[in-house]
Amino acid sequence: MSEALRILGLADLHDSIERLDGLEDIRCDIIAFCGDLHNGSPGERARPAAMALARLGPPVLIVPGNMDHRDTIYPLWEEAGFILLHQSTFRYKGYSFLGLGGMVSLDPRRLADPNRFYHRDEEVYAILEKAYLKVSDARCKIVIVHQPPRGAQDLLYNGERSGSLGLRRFIEDYQPDLVLCGHIHEDRGECRIGSTLVINVGELRQGYGAVIGLAEKMRDGRMADENITVESILL
Repeated sequence: MSEALRILGLADLHDSIERLDGLEDIRCDIIAFCGDLHNGSPGERARPAAMALARLGPPVLIVPGNMDHRDTIYPLWEEAGFILLHQSTFRYKGYSFLGLGGMVSLDPRRLADPNRFYHRDEEVYAILEKAYLKVSDARCKIVIVHQPPRGAQDLLYNGERSGSLGLRRFIEDYQPDLVLCGHIHEDRGECRIGSTLVINVGELRQGYGAVIGLAEKMRDGRMADENITVESILL
């Protein structure tokens, strides 16, 4: 049986470090950061945000967003002590995390940029499936991504859906317990895809985030749906 766990879900700070003030007072076991910590900033300009996030205290699980550049994050995030979950897995207190950063792009120019985290939609399913199989024995599985799944907290102001079809299909097939995402600033909130709870934690640059409480109680070897609760949305 897993211990109770409190996650502080954050995303899309875009280097607005003043929004981290006061977050150290929020009780949590782990921080899940869903990408775009930076705003395309190079090395030294990105450092204040990374170090301010690290100073909050709890372990930081993080995936890159489309505005986090490879030549910045790899040395800097390692120095900050972050746990990079991009195409990787992590186990903590009986819970298993898997992640994928970046976003889907149809533009070949973006896909060809070696410094950006863009990928084809058809790649998403295979990447997450490979990671999932490494933690398939875990009672509770949590996915951290930047871009939402298609049709779930991915609604743009113009009414279009902008989530990943590959991620949606992965969730439908494997039904992880929880998916945390960001990227689409205008559609923060929660919904379900089957038994999977999907939470767009909102844009931290505007002061938003989510505290998610996961309870200990299991049912038939799986965490019961009602025991995954969003305790609050930060204002």
